[in-house]
Amino acid sequence: MKRLLFATDGSEYSEHAARMTGEFLDAWSEATAVVLYVTAKENYAYDLVPNAVDRYEEHLVQQIQNEVVEHLFSKWQNRVQFLHRTGHPSITICEVAKEEQADLIIVGSHGRGIVDRALLGSVAHGVLHRSHIPVLVVRK
Repeated sequence: MKRLLFATDGSEYSEHAARMTGEFLDAWSEATAVVLYVTAKENYAYDLVPNAVDRYEEHLVQQIQNEVVEHLFSKWQNRVQFLHRTGHPSITICEVAKEEQADLIIVGSHGRGIVDRALLGSVAHGVLHRSHIPVLVVRK
C-alpha cells in the first residue's frame, strides 16, 4: 500500500473514514494519502446565485482543508496532500484516484445530503460501481 485516496465531504461519516485512513498511514509507514474534496455544483441552484455558491464553496473548501491539515492528519502532515476539484463527485473521485495512482479509495458510507442517508450514500455507491481501484466504504 503506497498511495491512498481519501474522499471527504466534511461530514461526520467522513470523519470516521479519516480515522481509518490514519490507521492505514500508521500501518504503512511509507504510504502517502491524497485527501480530496469535490465541489458538486449540480447540488445548487447555481444559475440563480453563482457568487453566493462560489463564496460558500470557497469557505467550505478552506474549512475542510484546515480540518484535514490541522486536526485529522496533523500527525502525518508531510505524507498528506489536499486536493479540491469541481465535478460530479463519484466520477471525479475515480478520475483523481487513477491520476494519483491510488492503491485504495476510502470514502464514508454516507454524505451530508438527506438523500445520501437513505441506504448507502449515492457518492459511495457511485464510486463502488465506477472504480477499477479497490474501494473501502467506512461506516459510522
